[in-house]
Amino acid sequence: MTDRRRLALLGVLAVGLVALRSFVATYYEGFYFDSDQAIVGLMARHLSRFQRFPLFYYSLNYILGVQAWIIAPFFWIGRSSVTLARLPFVALNALVGVWLVRRFTNRDGLRPGTAFVAALPFIMPTPAVGTQLLELAGACVEPFVYVLLLWVLRRRPLAFGLLLAIAFLQREFAIFAVPAILLVEIRRPDFWSRGNVSRAAWAIAGFALAWIIVDDAKMHLVGGGLIGQAASLGGQLCTSGPELAQRVRALVSEALPILYGGYRMPLATVRMTSSIAAGSSIVGWLVTATLVLMLARLAITEFARLKGSRSFLSEDGADDDAEEREPFLGRQSAKREGGKQPSDEDGFAGYLAWIGLFTACVYPLSCNVILHAPPLLRYLLLALLLPVGLFAAFMQRERSRALRNIVAGVFVVWGAVNLWDNVRVVREALRDPPGSEHRALVDYLLQQRIRYARAIYWDAYMVDFLSGERVVAASVDVIRIPEYQKLVDEHADAAVNLERLPCSGPRRVASWCVTGP
Repeated sequence: MTDRRRLALLGVLAVGLVALRSFVATYYEGFYFDSDQAIVGLMARHLSRFQRFPLFYYSLNYILGVQAWIIAPFFWIGRSSVTLARLPFVALNALVGVWLVRRFTNRDGLRPGTAFVAALPFIMPTPAVGTQLLELAGACVEPFVYVLLLWVLRRRPLAFGLLLAIAFLQREFAIFAVPAILLVEIRRPDFWSRGNVSRAAWAIAGFALAWIIVDDAKMHLVGGGLIGQAASLGGQLCTSGPELAQRVRALVSEALPILYGGYRMPLATVRMTSSIAAGSSIVGWLVTATLVLMLARLAITEFARLKGSRSFLSEDGADDDAEEREPFLGRQSAKREGGKQPSDEDGFAGYLAWIGLFTACVYPLSCNVILHAPPLLRYLLLALLLPVGLFAAFMQRERSRALRNIVAGVFVVWGAVNLWDNVRVVREALRDPPGSEHRALVDYLLQQRIRYARAIYWDAYMVDFLSGERVVAASVDVIRIPEYQKLVDEHADAAVNLERLPCSGPRRVASWCVTGP
């Protein structure tokens, strides 16, 4: 079988695996859907009906409303639903998986099978992470798309700057593409050339242009400029010593192990309707040891280069490839796995690894990170690129066939365990479909012809979205859509209260008492 055909088959396999891990969250609205995600659904619904043109997540000064604009065409064609809202993001997940496999094969010289294994941490993560990659709370898989596009556009500075601004305004972690590219490019002989200085100036101009356009649009649509975004970000950073140390501990002992599936955790811990506990501490230790091994071998390669070494000896003293291998962060001049010559765009693997590392490093700076609390996986998703980049770089440079096989074997076992956990989640959902109490509540309100209601944030906007705004529920605490407050106030005589159990009242539906008119 030719490499081209093998690559095509692996691309189909990647799409199939992404579809498998996405099935439950996409098909069953009761599995993982809340008011944060309902807000994005409502934004897309309003946009699809040309009622409003949301620029940012409703009532926030940050999180550009890209998700709503992605979903809106689907809502314009069909009836708004959780399934329809998730479908474009399932497609984006599949796109990223295939893109990684093809990029590692066509440009980085890996064999198709090895490239597929390199992308497995993204293609088949643990169920909790796979579901987060579909979350409709402002950003999920889009930063991965930005990261890949920014690498492609790094020689086109104006387009690079424009895209970087959009990416940053949606999810700030996309800015890590800049230092990652610098760390890759700085080792090139022409890094300090006038051409690069000119490209940097054009990139800054592109970023500034996009920033000014979005800032002006925000001023006209919702009032206030983008200075609010900087203030919001600053207010979420905590850098004091003792608390920071605890958050670093939370990152190392809890967040990263959960992200990589190395910690057994009930999915209900992260608000998913499932009795499954996913992850394996044994796999976690295997993956940790493998990551350390890859880092050590890559560090030895770098040290040898700095010492002027012309070869890298394998552990048994034999040299499987007598040609020079250049460092992890810079240009490579040797043949790659399978004897393929390097392209002129080397450093992609290091670029991904740096972005993953930076993402993990800034995680403890968030004030919202709490030791022994469920991790904020949405802030860590780009850290999936750390093992992806390390594996690709290691397979390009490592001369010991035995070590390459061991590392690849660990990654395959890791992916297989995650696959089994995802299969278990699918089997449970097919056997006992995750129900939605909010759907039962909405059905009752519609049946009783109740048009207006008041509820807490986590209930109000769920009712609004699931009912297609046939029931307008105003939030009694966190307010995202002031228009709903006004409508309910205007019809106060007809509005009911949705109170969570324990409560008293003659009308009880699922976990609520319906009181009032």
